[in-house]
Amino acid sequence: MTKLDKIAIILPKGIPFRYIKGQFNVYSLSTVPLTIPALVSLIPKELNIKVEIYDESIEIINKESINADLIVISAITPTVNRAYKYADYFRSKKIPVVMGGVHATLNPQEALQHANSVICGIAMENFPQMLRDFKENKLQRIYTQQENIDLSQMPLPDMDCYKSKSKFPIKLNGIQATFGCDNNCEFCVQPLVCSGYHQRPVEQVIEEIKTIKSKFIEFYDPNIARDKEYLRRLCEGMIPLKKNWVAPATIDLADNEDLLKLAAKSGCRSVLIGFESVNQNTLNEIFKGFNNVYKYQDAIKRFHKAGIAVAGSFVFGFDSDTKDVFKQTLDFINKTHIDMPRFTLNTPFPGTPFYEKMKQENRIIEYNWSMYDCNHVVIKPKNMSVKELQEGFDWINKEAYKLGSILKRVEFVNLSSLLVLTANIGLKTKCGGSVKYTRNIMTDNSDI
Repeated sequence: MTKLDKIAIILPKGIPFRYIKGQFNVYSLSTVPLTIPALVSLIPKELNIKVEIYDESIEIINKESINADLIVISAITPTVNRAYKYADYFRSKKIPVVMGGVHATLNPQEALQHANSVICGIAMENFPQMLRDFKENKLQRIYTQQENIDLSQMPLPDMDCYKSKSKFPIKLNGIQATFGCDNNCEFCVQPLVCSGYHQRPVEQVIEEIKTIKSKFIEFYDPNIARDKEYLRRLCEGMIPLKKNWVAPATIDLADNEDLLKLAAKSGCRSVLIGFESVNQNTLNEIFKGFNNVYKYQDAIKRFHKAGIAVAGSFVFGFDSDTKDVFKQTLDFINKTHIDMPRFTLNTPFPGTPFYEKMKQENRIIEYNWSMYDCNHVVIKPKNMSVKELQEGFDWINKEAYKLGSILKRVEFVNLSSLLVLTANIGLKTKCGGSVKYTRNIMTDNSDI
């Protein structure tokens, strides 16, 4: 038997994401990621393991003070360099390290250069199994998610684990009902990370929502509207709870008028729609032809008529994009009154077929994973220069969040609009010029 009295779970942050100022932290204004609460809830009670959590978004971690029998680290691609630094440090102190998260799932062999073991995909079954194996001195190098995972056995996230982490209130209002996606949009990692599409029982999700004290709920699902019957039952169960909620969804939700009304009645106040592009040829190119540019405006009107705000996601740097795409997109956003636009750069995440395609075409210009935050150009675009793509991206972020643009988009008709205005002003602070994306701050050479 191997000693396993205490584990430490670390959630590192990349340089652009760490903006602690004195006692103020980012989670005071947003929801807590479910990563740590979910992992804490999965620790088998019979193992009697003490757990300490370290979330670098809300605290400065003193690595020398961490004393544990096992270190668990979760990271996405832009934070994985920092995760590797932590892993290398603790292994130098002869403390075993287990890594998980999106990047490790897609690149287990790379992660194994820094860790004793890697957990791939949804950790519900493999994390507790890994702990049992570790204690029995049978730790496996890679734990792979089962295809037919039974999410009905998933325990509720342990939201109490953050209680002592901040002097300011932290919003404990995140939830996830479904995992993964069975669409195959070229740039997206969701179909690969979770090995398909998975649902939790609606009744279990409703019971979890009842435990959340906040009146506002944020769903982390990749697409809450993928299964319309599932969403119908979820909305029906939420009506008596009188919560307000937001979630990502596909635009075809607007085609179902009855379901749209039901979602609004259940408290839906905003949906995040992946429009991606205002060019139909581009959508076809990235295997997202189920989006129809010519139906966008009518769909947005139907959401607004139901009292639901639209947060629109747009991606730049596709092969058919030219320098005109930025102004075309901004004009479309203003014309259709998209409430909260969000912009990212086309990023081929390592471990995906898209990454291999870009590598084979010799178009990757950056191999520092810290740059893979969807805010920095890491590939050679086809119809503009790297500089033109980065400058166009910075321009639309600034222009879309000028006060005049915000007031032009947002219609003051209901509570959702007031919430949208507040969110826009918050995004204006972040995207409207106060954050300057530069390459020299992204080397991630800072000490841990």
